[in-house]
Amino acid sequence: MIFSLLRDRDAQFFIMYASSKNANFRYATKFWIPDPAFYMIGDDGTELLVVSEMEKKRAEKESRVREIASLNDLGFYEKIKEGKNAKEALTETYIELLKTHHARKILVPDDFPAFIYEKLAQNFDVDVVENPYADMRKIKTPEEIEHIRDVSNAIIDAFEFFLKLLEKERDSEKLRNRVEAYLYERGYLAQDTIIAGKASSAYPHDIGHGKVEGHVIFDIFPGSKKTGYHSDFTRTVVIEENREIEDMLMACIEAKNAAISMVKEGISGEDIHFRVCDILESYGYRTTRQKAREGFIHSTGHGVGLEVHEKPRIFDGGEELKAGMVITVEPGLYYEKVGGVRVEDAVVVKKGGCEILTKFEDYVRLGR
Repeated sequence: MIFSLLRDRDAQFFIMYASSKNANFRYATKFWIPDPAFYMIGDDGTELLVVSEMEKKRAEKESRVREIASLNDLGFYEKIKEGKNAKEALTETYIELLKTHHARKILVPDDFPAFIYEKLAQNFDVDVVENPYADMRKIKTPEEIEHIRDVSNAIIDAFEFFLKLLEKERDSEKLRNRVEAYLYERGYLAQDTIIAGKASSAYPHDIGHGKVEGHVIFDIFPGSKKTGYHSDFTRTVVIEENREIEDMLMACIEAKNAAISMVKEGISGEDIHFRVCDILESYGYRTTRQKAREGFIHSTGHGVGLEVHEKPRIFDGGEELKAGMVITVEPGLYYEKVGGVRVEDAVVVKKGGCEILTKFEDYVRLGR
């Protein structure tokens, strides 16, 4: 994909300047680095990672990129001694490097730093493109799927831990802290875990505050501290009987399972989304297809991997699914006067169906 993009654009190099917090950079280099580094890949197969001197030895051992250079190797510090500030020295170093490799036209992603882009554009023909690694990441390797499976198993353990806590503890903040600490001690980083009771459950991304009453949405999406891969899972736990909430929940469960039964290579994300809309609308709930402001007001799902939300989209206009994609399916209904419900599983797309990675009963009632 990189080489075809370069060929189509008549460009010699695609470059990134980012840390490994950028999922595309981490995917391309297979290297964890906390500070920004420079990566270039050329139409002739040239591939180079430029890091600080203190990171060079580690990059040589850990990165999949074979050619590693330090800023010291490229004359950066000589430019500092000449009186240039760090940004000037950095941009001049990269410009000289690209000229050494006979670059005429280069491609940069749309999140590329402006201070470097400005100087590059004075020396080369520069096109801004959507990062091609975002599309390359959609289909997971067997190893990546195992990484996501590992996080999925940890999530189910954490949910069972949460249900035990909920028997005695009803404060959202305390519950969140306990669950996230539980995962952290086991090698997973969970942040902004949604534990939203009746009052805040009507807002899909409200993480929840204060006392949990009536029912609670539990939505967790941790990443492995070791591999960087995530998974995503939601259940609505019924605490007190409420016919309206339970009807909403059962409709979402039906929609989720119908959608998952459709998932296979060749089906489109749009078809899956519209099937969810069909079911929820059949029960009288409004959906995104009707431009609803309450009801089902978000997409059916998304890809998950190095980022919690990545391609593909399971929504209106969603693309055809391919084997190896890992996606979520998460119907929800939200009404200010009543509250909200959501159920979600992460699944692996296969040729003739899919595999659910986050297996747990759909209807969860506290104490049952």
